[in-house]
Amino acid sequence: MNQVVKYWQSLNTKEQKLLSIAGGVFVLFVLVMGVIRPLNAALAKAEKELASQQQLAVWLQTSIQKIKASNPRAVSSSASLSSLVNTSKNRYNITINRMQPKDDSLRVSIDTVEFNKLVDWLAELTAQHGVMITNVELSKHDNPGFVKVNRLVIEK
Repeated sequence: MNQVVKYWQSLNTKEQKLLSIAGGVFVLFVLVMGVIRPLNAALAKAEKELASQQQLAVWLQTSIQKIKASNPRAVSSSASLSSLVNTSKNRYNITINRMQPKDDSLRVSIDTVEFNKLVDWLAELTAQHGVMITNVELSKHDNPGFVKVNRLVIEK
């Protein structure tokens, strides 16, 4: 530290001013590049993610309205819930992990399914077969546009 002080004192006043200005510019550069710029990048990323999530929420709301709009009691089929689910799932390439019948309901688990196909399948079940969806529990999958159906409870 003594050597730095001796060096500083050995400089004339113009050189000291020049070094002070250069040091200030360097500190400003480090602040901008090391703090402000990463914060701005993170803020832009967060705003983009927010817009994406808002768009997804709007899309989900319209999908929910589409399912609700299909009249759940329009047509009543005489087939059992298990057979309705088994015959209709193939049209949408849906692979069912587990089906648990209970009284007049059926609990279904699906590992991975494209969300649009799931909505279309559920709309068909409600509109064409008179099935009522009483509970749906979804979780996000790693692939965009895909979900995991943890629990789907349907009733006749």
